[in-house]
Amino acid sequence: MSISKHEGWGKFKAVDDKYFAYIDELMSWNVPAKDLIFQFPAYVGYVNLARFLFFYDLYKKTISLNGHVADVGTWKGASFLFMAKMIKLFEPYNTTQVYAFDWFQGMEPGKEDDQAQLGNYCAEYESLKKLIELQGLDDVAIINKMDVTSELIPYFEERPWMRFKFVFIDCGIEGVLESSLANFWPRLVNGGVLILDHYNSEVSPTESRILEKYIGNLPIQQAPFNRQPTCYVIKSTSPEVLDHMK
Repeated sequence: MSISKHEGWGKFKAVDDKYFAYIDELMSWNVPAKDLIFQFPAYVGYVNLARFLFFYDLYKKTISLNGHVADVGTWKGASFLFMAKMIKLFEPYNTTQVYAFDWFQGMEPGKEDDQAQLGNYCAEYESLKKLIELQGLDDVAIINKMDVTSELIPYFEERPWMRFKFVFIDCGIEGVLESSLANFWPRLVNGGVLILDHYNSEVSPTESRILEKYIGNLPIQQAPFNRQPTCYVIKSTSPEVLDHMK
């Protein structure tokens, strides 16, 4: 039996069709860029808004933990810079920083990956650097331009002290997922949150298997109001920590 392309998203087809028709209509309005920025709640779709409320909701659970934030598969920097701004707002006197990890060359699928993703999510490294500078985020937002599959191990060997409390992995490529989980999971502090963008989805065929390989029997959770990212895991061996995170 063949599997239809991305059948898991069929549940949302009517919503998506209406949303993209709305985007096409909005583009014809030629809304001033300043309005799109200053009045963004008037224009953003509720599915996209839910994505960032999801990040906020989970980030707030980690405020009291010591550790950095990681954004793996940064692309144009939406989640990365959103996290940097949350750190600015909620942790002005802590040492917390957010680290981006991306090679900015787009996706390069392996044999077990979705081949339709080839070349997708290519972004401009220099543009992201400029955004950080213009918004005064240099002290909290650090970009690591690297091939995660080969450069993450030496990166951490040079930084044996580095720990994380919040890790978001959005890559969908087997080699990147394997390297990311192998290196970030041991450095995620007890009570820290790990988020994956495409768990239990044919968009990233190996993601479920690789995640389950590293987390043991910890529950894989989801937010009822958010479609994507599809899951999160709280790293904990202590019931007391789980109670504290509620």
